[in-house]
Amino acid sequence: MNSPDDKDPPIYDPAHASDLLTQTAIALSIGGTAFLAFCLLRFRWPSVYAPRTRLQYSAPARVGKTFLGWVTMVLHVKDYDIMYSVGLDALLVLRLFKMLSALCTMAAVIGLVVLVPLKVIFDETNHSGVKKDGTKWTLYDSVTTAALGSEQPLVVHFAFAYVFTALVYFYFTRFAYQAISLRWHYLLRVRNTRPARSIMVTGIPSELATEEGLKQHFEKNHLGEVVSVEIVPRIARVGVLVRKRAQLLNLIEDQITVLLGNPCPADGYDREHLLALMASHEEAEREHAVQLIREWSLPRFREWDLESRIQRIQKLMGPFHHVDGVIQNMRQQWFATYDGKSERGSTVGFVTFSDAASAHLAAQTFSYSQPFQLRAQLAPEARDIHWENVTMTLWSRLIRGAFSLIGYITMLTYWIAMATLLSKMMEPKSLNDHFPSLPDLEKNKWLSSLFRYNTPVLVLSLMNTCVPYILNWAAELSGTQSRSAIQMSVLQRYFLFLVVIVLLTISVSQTIFREYDKWIENPSEIPKMFARSLPKAAPFFMDYIILYGLGYLPVQLLQLGSISLAVFRRMVCRTPRQFADALRPNYIDWSFILPQPMLIFVILATYSSLAPFILVLAAMYYAIAYLVTKYLAYYVYARQFETAGAMIIPVLKVLIGSMWYYYLLIIGLCALKVAFGYVLFLIPVLWANAYLITFVSKMFYADGSFVPLDLWNQHDEGHLGSTPHLAESRTEGVSRTDSNVNYTGETSHATSTDYLLPRPHVPSPFGAALDALDQESRGSVSRAWESMKRRVKTVASIIYSWIYVNPQRTPSVFRDLDRSYSINTEDLEQGSGESLSGELVQSPRFSVTFQENGGNNTASMRAELMLGRDQRASRIEPDAYTDFSQSPISLLEGVLDEGLAVYEHPYLVGNLPTFWLPIKKQTESE
Repeated sequence: MNSPDDKDPPIYDPAHASDLLTQTAIALSIGGTAFLAFCLLRFRWPSVYAPRTRLQYSAPARVGKTFLGWVTMVLHVKDYDIMYSVGLDALLVLRLFKMLSALCTMAAVIGLVVLVPLKVIFDETNHSGVKKDGTKWTLYDSVTTAALGSEQPLVVHFAFAYVFTALVYFYFTRFAYQAISLRWHYLLRVRNTRPARSIMVTGIPSELATEEGLKQHFEKNHLGEVVSVEIVPRIARVGVLVRKRAQLLNLIEDQITVLLGNPCPADGYDREHLLALMASHEEAEREHAVQLIREWSLPRFREWDLESRIQRIQKLMGPFHHVDGVIQNMRQQWFATYDGKSERGSTVGFVTFSDAASAHLAAQTFSYSQPFQLRAQLAPEARDIHWENVTMTLWSRLIRGAFSLIGYITMLTYWIAMATLLSKMMEPKSLNDHFPSLPDLEKNKWLSSLFRYNTPVLVLSLMNTCVPYILNWAAELSGTQSRSAIQMSVLQRYFLFLVVIVLLTISVSQTIFREYDKWIENPSEIPKMFARSLPKAAPFFMDYIILYGLGYLPVQLLQLGSISLAVFRRMVCRTPRQFADALRPNYIDWSFILPQPMLIFVILATYSSLAPFILVLAAMYYAIAYLVTKYLAYYVYARQFETAGAMIIPVLKVLIGSMWYYYLLIIGLCALKVAFGYVLFLIPVLWANAYLITFVSKMFYADGSFVPLDLWNQHDEGHLGSTPHLAESRTEGVSRTDSNVNYTGETSHATSTDYLLPRPHVPSPFGAALDALDQESRGSVSRAWESMKRRVKTVASIIYSWIYVNPQRTPSVFRDLDRSYSINTEDLEQGSGESLSGELVQSPRFSVTFQENGGNNTASMRAELMLGRDQRASRIEPDAYTDFSQSPISLLEGVLDEGLAVYEHPYLVGNLPTFWLPIKKQTESE
């Protein structure tokens, strides 16, 4: 099937192997320096590089104190520790990296052991070729070319397309089964929490726009008992006042801290007494507080400066208490006069059932006949809700979404132009043409490699750094109603952005700029030029993976951006609130972390057969990414909310969809080489991929979203075996008086379904003759065919057993969790906080308690691993500048994150920040 063009001289220069070594040396120098710096600096600033160890609840184990002790410590962290401390989302991401590393390792073994030798044997051009320097083509050159970039012969790429596709489908399907099973059992464990029992309804019609109306609607339709209904109110005015209150509070705290200092060194400084006086609405007590501030102020202030600042505090205190009083009155009046009228509420509400199974059924039910009205879905956590957008109308979200999409396309077009110009400018020849004073870069191996590979990757990385922030801002403006949906939108768009900018633009631009004079003179040669030039981009992408795996990932351990920002913030911090915000762990955002590893998968899939060595580099990348991400997730990042693994199946669907780039490249090479037979034989692969990303992924997405009914029942019954009444019916069915069974045990034929029953074989008059003819004509061929079918079924069943995960069997991570964190008593389960008494019992819920230092008092160490866990997990051990007594304000401006566990609007029920006064300076004796 190959055309004469297959005997063209080799398109790959073996000298690129030395470029690969150069890039490896450069990446190792960057990454090795960062790695050594991290190993040293973590001793100097342990709370900076492992901030989660300072948490009072769900803190990770202490990092090893040896130079490389943190590596073994991270690798030995159990899955249930990750789930308990960080959540199921982090556990599934780490397992995704492990799966991709295993996939790349298996594909690399096949590629290097089988694919490369076949390419060397069947590629006739490598046996008589001549290199650029005039020397003869050697076996080493042939092997290097086959491993690092060659599109010949086509038959090898055609065969490997089926092999690689089978590997991807095998690993991805097995991982999807595991992820869905983990999510199901996680949701079963948290079924008693409020988020697991709630649904979010949008587009509430006017006739149901009351709490009682929604309650009756779901209960009359036999979906279960409704315990509470909250229709989100329209309270924009309250939000304005809450934000104004927070601004005044920050100004007052800043002015007081300037006068008293933080920590305050004044003798007799009583923080609690001053706080009580300032929080009072009595004018006399506030005047007394001002008098105490004057007495405890730092001696460096002159009289006129001190009085000026005191007056400023007094001017701020009046408006603050006025706004605070108005907010309290509005809250009281709202609940006192609320009559359930629809004009006071939006078209969005939250319905909480008595059982989580009812919520799952309601979320899957088409419960209203009018389109776009009363749409139900499982409710996100209260911390996950983007309260500023939740009351936005459908038309407003559609219009905002359209503008957001237009802005995204405009930004993508601009970045494509910039990346194309960058690719052109970074060519050594182009740099010498524009800057004649530079030395000849093409003659210097190090400089040529630096400007051809390192510089474009660095500039591209800097250009792409700000893209997630822009996309996140656009997603928030588009009206997305939950933070997890915003993350998923940013993740998908950023991934597409990276694919277009890094993969497609670089490949196409290199083809255009390297041979633009030829395709201008003879446009008919453009397809063949692309066929020859696409594999030439393989060295760039191999260097891209090397730089990110060996260079960039170790740099992430240093956290240069976040730590630099924290250091700068700490330099300008004054109040305890500012210090607390600067010292808290950063929240984990998967939309910033996952797109780059997903891009690496697209690159390795696209060039897997053209350059099999890229699979080795990808396996190395995912192994390093697993170690780095596990450390950051376990010791550095804090989770802001939990989706119980809902994001992982869409990620798998995007990765499966990205296989189209690989198929189009192989089909394009075959078509441009006039090998249309290969194109026809690749159609089944295209059909399989289309089937997988449509029907199968849709099925996995639906299965992963909701818990099946049989698991609800088995969880209720407390065992994983067959249902008792079914077993009883099997054993005692023959003794029952049944319409189909006589007392004598003989089967009755009175029903119309007789033809479904097995009948005894009655030989025909010509049976013997037909059987003789059949045996004579088929003979051993028939027996061989039947034997082959049996063997194929056996192999298929074995492979299926490797992939399939029995969802009725509890995953090992939950069994380990029960054995490790199983200390519960009823008093602690109810939140009494008293000491343990009696025997320790196994708890089937995700509410766990553990003892501190083997003692009996566990009240201070109680932690809850469940959806909607409150913000006690964000409390940190106090230091000299702050005591972390109040939670951060990151979910909704003006409202503390702590306590956002209900579906009432935070502006009405949320905890508002109070005065956070300076810390008292400790004496040496203290």
